[in-house]
Amino acid sequence: MATNAFTLSGVSWKEVAKRIWAEILEDDVFGRAAQLAYYFFLALIPFLISVIASLSVLGAADRGRALLLQFFADALPPSASELIDMTFNQIIHSSGPLKMSFGILASLWSASMGMNAIMDTLNAAYKVKETRSMLKQYAVATGLTVGIALLLVISLVIVVFGDTILNALSPGNILAVIWKIAQWPLALALILLAFAIMYYFAPNLRHRQWHLVTPGSVCGVVLWLIVSFGLRIYLHFFSTYSVGYGSLGAVIVLLLWFYLSGIAVLSGAVVNGVLENLAGTAELARRRDATPSKAA
Repeated sequence: MATNAFTLSGVSWKEVAKRIWAEILEDDVFGRAAQLAYYFFLALIPFLISVIASLSVLGAADRGRALLLQFFADALPPSASELIDMTFNQIIHSSGPLKMSFGILASLWSASMGMNAIMDTLNAAYKVKETRSMLKQYAVATGLTVGIALLLVISLVIVVFGDTILNALSPGNILAVIWKIAQWPLALALILLAFAIMYYFAPNLRHRQWHLVTPGSVCGVVLWLIVSFGLRIYLHFFSTYSVGYGSLGAVIVLLLWFYLSGIAVLSGAVVNGVLENLAGTAELARRRDATPSKAA
C-alpha cells in the first residue's frame, strides 16, 4: 500500500528534522553531491549546445541563447557566468552538425551518470536495495534524463516565446492578462514536475504514490534557490577564489555551485524518503493494532 509523504504520522517537526539530518549523513549526501557536481560539469556545455540546436529548429536559437546566459548571469556569481558565456561563444562559432550531435550524446551520457548517482541516493533514502537489472537501470536513468531535459527545454520555450505570445494577444485581453501572470509560475511548475518525476521513478520501489508536488520537491527547489543566490551574495562580498586559484577561480566557483545544487537535489530526495518511511511505519503499526480486535 502506498504511503503518504505529506503526513508526519504523529512525529514532531523537530524529530523529523533530526531524522532527515541523520539520514543525510548516513546516505553520504555530501559525497554523492560531489559526484553529481562532476557529471553536471561534464554535461553543462554539451547540454547547452543541444538546447540551442533544438531551439534553432523553432527559429529561436538567438533568443534562447540570450535567456540561458541571462539565467546563468542571475543565478551564478559573475566569474562563473562569464566563464560559461565565453566558453559557449567559442564552441558556437566553431560548431557544426557533427559537434551538435556529439554535444547531445555527451550531454546524455554525462547526465545519465549523474542520474545513476541520484538513483543510488534515493534507494538509500528509502531503505531499499537495487534489484533492477543493469540494463533496466540504464534505461530508467536515460529515460529520466531525457524526460527531465525535455521539461527544462519546454520551460525555456515558454519563457522564450512568452513575449511573442503576449504581443500576439491584444492589450487588455483577458487571455493576455492570464498569460502574463501564469508564464513564470508555469515554468516553475514544470521544474517541480521534473523533481516529482525524478523522485517517483528513480528509487526501486514496489509501491508508489504519485504527487505532482511533494515535500521533497518543494524543499529541493527552495534549497536550490537559496544556495544559488546565497553563493552569489557571499562571493560578492567575500570572494577569495580569484586570489587563491587565479584564472581557475571561475571554474572552482562553477563546481561549487554544482556541488551545492547537488546537495539540494539529494536533500529533497531524503526528505521524501524519511517522510514516506515514517508514514509506512505508522501504517504497519495501525495494522498490527487492528489485527487483535478483528480476531476478537
